[in-house]
Amino acid sequence: MELSLQLSQKQILSQRMQQSVEILQMNTTTLSECVREWMEENPVLDWKEAEPVAQEKNDKLREKLEWLEAADEQNRGYYKVEHEKENESDDWKYGKKTKRTLRESLLFQIHMLPSGQKERSVLSFLAESTDAGGYLEEADLEAAKEKYHLSQAEMERILERFQTLEPVGVGARNLKECLLIQLRAKGASALAIRMAEEYLEELGKNRLQAVAKQLHVKLCEAAEAFQEIKTCSPKPGSGFDESADTGYILPDILVEKRNGELNVSLNSGYIPQLFVSPYYLGLLKSDAQEEAKDYIKHKVGQAQWLIQCIHSRENTLLRTAEVIVSLQQPFFLEKDGAVRPMRLVDVAEMLQVHESTVSRAINGKYLQCCRGVYPLQYFFSKALASGEEEAVSAKQTQQQLRKMIEQEDKKDPLSDRALAEALQQQGIRISRRTVAKYRQAMQILGAAGRKEF
Repeated sequence: MELSLQLSQKQILSQRMQQSVEILQMNTTTLSECVREWMEENPVLDWKEAEPVAQEKNDKLREKLEWLEAADEQNRGYYKVEHEKENESDDWKYGKKTKRTLRESLLFQIHMLPSGQKERSVLSFLAESTDAGGYLEEADLEAAKEKYHLSQAEMERILERFQTLEPVGVGARNLKECLLIQLRAKGASALAIRMAEEYLEELGKNRLQAVAKQLHVKLCEAAEAFQEIKTCSPKPGSGFDESADTGYILPDILVEKRNGELNVSLNSGYIPQLFVSPYYLGLLKSDAQEEAKDYIKHKVGQAQWLIQCIHSRENTLLRTAEVIVSLQQPFFLEKDGAVRPMRLVDVAEMLQVHESTVSRAINGKYLQCCRGVYPLQYFFSKALASGEEEAVSAKQTQQQLRKMIEQEDKKDPLSDRALAEALQQQGIRISRRTVAKYRQAMQILGAAGRKEF
């Protein structure tokens, strides 16, 4: 057995450093929740509400209230009624559900149907088995047959009645059946029904000419029938509230245009401002027991580190956002400004930090400007080769590609090769394969799928 010495360097993050990295990666919503948890765990932490960022909104609200107060009796009466309505209940603050779910709607209709107890039970079972799109699985029908001891003919009869419920198309077992239910309910043409029943796959690929030829009808007749099919909903149950939580985005960065200049600020109004309670600091100077002082010192150290990490996060995030906005000024100042090529290393070099720090700072963060809300990662785009002096970003190329497709002749849409050649004429060096990749990323069909007859 031989013994040997080996020197190596390892980077080990302490628990505090790991916490600092975690805080840097948090967005405003997550940090706000964590701050409240930390306050419950650490008694020396105290807080005060952050100053609202959108001061202009408060000024406008104050002006409106002053105007209402100075208005005539009719305005004051109207405001009073509206105020009383708002204060009747606080349910609206918690997203009170006003729409029925698909299952609730189906069960309500079944309850109103003139039918026997057994049939109503089977219909209710099917309603409970219907998915969010309005479809039923064959396994659900088999389960209903076994549970209620139904023959195949009885099951088909009850299913047919179930498919008469609203929304039209509910209870279908596949897309073809769903479309046929809707077409028959609308009184569609026999050609549209036959096309949906026999040529659905060809229609999905927009092979209308081949379908018209096989059916021995004129192309215009097939196109009219195809339009009837397009009016049907592939997911009839999609318009109902399925109690899914709406994913609201709270922006972390606010960009405002003032006097032709861009002002970048943190949306910190939702994060309580932390500080160490003076009461516990006073206990350290008192004649308290040593055990109590040691405990307070430990908690004060934790609190000070948390406050330092939050301040560091705010500083890093704000500096990163300022660099991004400065490099992407055309996007914020011009109505149709495109995103310029920008990499993580570009921002990191300007901030004199590592790329990983920039990556953590922008991860999961959002920016709000006059053009909408965007993830910070949206502004990072690689450069494409261009004949111009200034490189073109991939996002700018995608925007130009989408614009060209929107303006094309739909009766003779451009192929991927034609689009690539058109972009090359504008000085953007791009291959047909890259055009196809960008088109698919934007969920745009190929030339055959975009063709209109």
